[in-house]
Amino acid sequence: MAGATMALLVCVLFFTVCKISVCKAQATAPGVYVLGDSLADVGNNNYLPLSVAKADFPHNGVDYTNRKSTGRFSNGENAADFLAKKIGLPTSLPYLSLMGTTPPLTGVSFASGGSGILNGTGASFVQYISLAQQVEYFYMVHNKLVRQLGQSNAQMHLSKSIFIIIVGSNDIFSYFNAGSLVSKQYTPQQYVDVMVSTFKGLLKV
Repeated sequence: MAGATMALLVCVLFFTVCKISVCKAQATAPGVYVLGDSLADVGNNNYLPLSVAKADFPHNGVDYTNRKSTGRFSNGENAADFLAKKIGLPTSLPYLSLMGTTPPLTGVSFASGGSGILNGTGASFVQYISLAQQVEYFYMVHNKLVRQLGQSNAQMHLSKSIFIIIVGSNDIFSYFNAGSLVSKQYTPQQYVDVMVSTFKGLLKV
């Protein structure tokens, strides 16, 4: 019960912080950059041929105008889409759809279904973009922005942009799955501590 309560509080806190951030940034945020798992994936996994974590089939996307699945694990738009629309920006495009091109200044989504805070979390999905790899991809976009805008303007652009990170649920599922190896290595508290320290490390990179 305590774990469920904590998870609920984290979710409430996340959306509260997002609401506050959106209100403050409504007229000024030039871009939205998204990292995370299937709750934020806008189609990156469609570009991973070996991934078994895909949402490119019905009834995903059933509430879109053309009722077409887009790679979102949703009947329509997800939380990242709603936040972008709230501040008047288009949905951040999936990073893997932009390979070899100049990233749009309105933002990029690196989120990938199946990913978690820990690198091994999505192994059962065969192919996915780990959170660590998403951070690496962000730095590649950062470098392109520097070349495009110049160091000072790129830093200004990113400092005014919104960053969304939705991740962690797959790590929890992995721990409590039947036959989980990590549950044999760590107590629940130890596992949470590993998640927190890993997440902090990625944020500092």
